[in-house]
Amino acid sequence: MKTTKLLILFLSISSICFSQNKPELLDSLFRSMSNRGQFYGNVLIAEHDEVLFSKSYGFSDRDKELLLNEETLYNVGSVSKAFTAIAILQLAEKEKLKLSDKVSKYLPEFPYPDITIHHLLIHAGGLPDDYELLFSKNWDNSKIADNKDVMSALIEQKPALLFTAGDRSEYSNLGFIILAEIVKQVSESDFKEYLLRNIFEPAGMSRTNIYNAEEIKQIENVAKGYVLYPFTGKYEEAIKIPEFVSQYATSGFQGDGNVYSTTIDLFNFYKALSNNILINEHSKNMIFQKHISAKMEGTPDFGNSYGYGWTILNAPMQVVQRGGELAGYFSNTVLNISEERLIIYLSNDYLSYTSYQNQIPFSIGGIFFQNKVEIPKMTASVELTKMVIPSSIEVLTKKIEEIKNNSDLYQIDLQGLKFLVMKLEQTGNKEKADLIVNSFKPE
Repeated sequence: MKTTKLLILFLSISSICFSQNKPELLDSLFRSMSNRGQFYGNVLIAEHDEVLFSKSYGFSDRDKELLLNEETLYNVGSVSKAFTAIAILQLAEKEKLKLSDKVSKYLPEFPYPDITIHHLLIHAGGLPDDYELLFSKNWDNSKIADNKDVMSALIEQKPALLFTAGDRSEYSNLGFIILAEIVKQVSESDFKEYLLRNIFEPAGMSRTNIYNAEEIKQIENVAKGYVLYPFTGKYEEAIKIPEFVSQYATSGFQGDGNVYSTTIDLFNFYKALSNNILINEHSKNMIFQKHISAKMEGTPDFGNSYGYGWTILNAPMQVVQRGGELAGYFSNTVLNISEERLIIYLSNDYLSYTSYQNQIPFSIGGIFFQNKVEIPKMTASVELTKMVIPSSIEVLTKKIEEIKNNSDLYQIDLQGLKFLVMKLEQTGNKEKADLIVNSFKPE
């Protein structure tokens, strides 16, 4: 949460002057980050329906050296939930359903009679989020699953709820898969087709659609998702790595993810939403209303709330956020509704604890507040990941000392190092794992 505070502040100030040199400074920032291996992707900043900055950095395909561009598609992950929520609100406007309706009214075999559509929209249904575990023991991960497979497993196994519906919130991908099935049932159309005809086309999102892992292979200009993989120290395509193979199997899920889009298309979406092209003003207010605390069990309370498919941030003005992440992809969209100010950045280089995406808000804020470029420090975990496997103990020791003795250039991220140590131990590199543990022990 603290990594977004400066971005919230930037979005919440009503009189920011986007002077002539700001685009140059932003370009300098992201070009430098790209050159240092800290960011690959697309960035767009807009205000009052006008694009102020839009650039691409890096490759969509590393092997073929194909460059990213404005039309490049990314898997935007959980940003997809925003579209699912709007589909539900559209059907409510047409009086084809009520948000207070029980899910079982539309899906009779749904095993939890007290859960409503409203509960699912705000992550308050109490459903377990580990939906992949519902079929992981007997599912062939070389086969793409779909919503029917998830629903069948859910109905058959009937896992216990985490809490009584409505008591609190717990982020649930499964809930949005169920919402997609309700849209399909009520609209009497395929969910993918519904989004295309009722959201993507009206909003002018010409490149956006839902694709599974096989379908996307037939589409041109798509960013392949990469991770800096600790086992090799190189950028690898995430979906080909054994521990992420489930992303292939779950690429058929709809409602919670697997929408591919571009920064320009997402800008067009937010423009259509703000101008009431997709839903009316009342429905839009419902989407951005603070319905329930977003604090999950056992986590700090940052004061954020859940709307319908969005997170309402604890900020001086009305600021909402919708992000998504999976191995290989990171997406973040932050919108100041009051000032019509929008930031979007999409990346095709992401793995938790070995990425720099969460540091981007600080650097953007530095440009707008201090009129200077501050490139994020390199993290110890990322820089060691790049060289730990092929390097000798002597070379590794020298690099560790360089990191520890140069705080202006490096920051020591203990969580990232913990992740790296775990990977080293899994591959039998105990000596190197122990060296890292002993070198970065808190004093």
